[in-house]
Amino acid sequence: MRLGFHVSVGKGLPWAARHAREIGCECLQVFVRNARGWRGRTYVPDEVARFGELLAEYGIGPLIVHSCYLVSLASPGPALLERSRQAVADDMRRAAALGSRTVALHTGHAAAAGGVRVLAESIRKILMEAPPGVELLLENAASADRLGGRWEHFAQLLNELDGEPRVGVCFDTCHGHAAGYRLDRPHQVGRTLREFDRALGLDRLRLIHLNDSRGPAGSGLDRHEHIGEGTIGEAGFRAFLRRRQLQDRCAILETPIRRPSDDARNLRRARRLMGGD
Repeated sequence: MRLGFHVSVGKGLPWAARHAREIGCECLQVFVRNARGWRGRTYVPDEVARFGELLAEYGIGPLIVHSCYLVSLASPGPALLERSRQAVADDMRRAAALGSRTVALHTGHAAAAGGVRVLAESIRKILMEAPPGVELLLENAASADRLGGRWEHFAQLLNELDGEPRVGVCFDTCHGHAAGYRLDRPHQVGRTLREFDRALGLDRLRLIHLNDSRGPAGSGLDRHEHIGEGTIGEAGFRAFLRRRQLQDRCAILETPIRRPSDDARNLRRARRLMGGD
């Protein structure tokens, strides 16, 4: 399993690549627009080219583009729905320009009832004009009663989309645990992955967001914690990171930064747990 971090591009794309190497990333996730706004970043061709060169030189990949937090592709509000569709379509174009094949996004704050149909319609519209080879990965929600909080919601979505191969799931471990898919014990890790496999097939689990959870299992709280220091704990992550079925995946950490050394420390701990200690 390749491990990496979500890295800020506020100081430029080349800086992000260098920083990713400094903290030990093997893969990388970035925003291409303001995380809590709609405005997309502007990049000059030389910056984009240098970014690609550095990632290749450092052996960092894949590159994941994360859409902004405001996006809600199942919103009941027409204005927000249309703006969200435009933003994600633009993110897919930006991802292709940066050499990324993946855009990850949240399902939004819609209820599951009725939301699946609207989400499917949004995805159909976006994929009709999307660059070839770029996929959409929808992140699971931290609350079981919200759209994306249950594996069955994604199964319903894929049924609406006739099994569209460019759509998959980004499994956030904190969100899953908070939604009731327990990960704190080895047998619970196995149970959660079996439930995913029965609902969707593990081939649809294409990206991992690797975060411990500050809230207990089933709490519905989206509160990320350092690896091994939350309610999933070292035993849970040791079992999760060693699952044979997940070894070809990319895992992006989004753990808190309370001290400058936190990112590198979390990566070292995750690698230790994955490696047998």
